[in-house]
Amino acid sequence: MAEVRLIPGNPAPAVYQNTAIEMASALVAQLQDGTRVFLRYFPTGEIQQWSAVKDGWIPLGHCTPRRDGRSPQCDAPLRLVRE
Repeated sequence: MAEVRLIPGNPAPAVYQNTAIEMASALVAQLQDGTRVFLRYFPTGEIQQWSAVKDGWIPLGHCTPRRDGRSPQCDAPLRLVRE
């Protein structure tokens, strides 16, 4: 479980198709087994995960934000890399 709190009112939020994206550009989540996962999100919708094995970022997919506050619409289910 992860809890993310965002502070509204960013003076220069990312914008996607005329919609301001109020979200973190990176976050750390801890899985139930204690593993930490580092993710980052780009205004283009691309989501990446840090890989210690590859010593770099791995693309996970693209997600489009929704205006109604629901979870973003992703082009395919995101699958975390387990290392």
